[in-house]
Amino acid sequence: MLIEQITHQTCQEAAYVLGCAFADEPISLEIYKGQSPQERAHNLTKDFSIEVENCLRRGIPLQITEAGKIVAAATIFPPSAYPFPWIFRAHMTISAILNYGRYDVHKSMAWQRAAAKIHPKEPHYYFQYLGVLPQQQGKGYGTAMMRHITAIADQANMPCYLETASAGAVPMYHRYGFETVLEEEIIGVRAWFMWRKPKAIPS
Repeated sequence: MLIEQITHQTCQEAAYVLGCAFADEPISLEIYKGQSPQERAHNLTKDFSIEVENCLRRGIPLQITEAGKIVAAATIFPPSAYPFPWIFRAHMTISAILNYGRYDVHKSMAWQRAAAKIHPKEPHYYFQYLGVLPQQQGKGYGTAMMRHITAIADQANMPCYLETASAGAVPMYHRYGFETVLEEEIIGVRAWFMWRKPKAIPS
């Protein structure tokens, strides 16, 4: 198992991993309502290619490779990298409108507005996305990624923040020191907003 940074050469493969991982995620199901799992994965891969490129410029894009294949990917942003420039979100929205059928742009924008309003203002590492290929889940890749990312934040003595609409992921985040600071229903989906204080690194 190798954790390394996503590159321009591996960007599309990492986006595919995230697209597959989030195809059945509750927010994806609500925004891409009416699409088949294959359609959602395909369209989400397009979305994530933009997200990963943004992370390549501003953040810490990570991948886990096994036997030469990417099995997990994450987009992490250090303090001051968020919020993203308005032009980035405009690009995402226009791309979705032009490229996808049965895409609820109003719900997408409502989610983005609500999440941005809740997002903390104090400096932190933002765990934007973390996904594992569905057929590779349960093999410890998500755990390895969480250990790696939280270690980066602890080394910098910085807190972390994330949001999730996957109820099953909440206990895992709790195990890594995240606390639920808000649980709220947005666009008909229950979401958890979570904060993690840094742990002291022994000198």
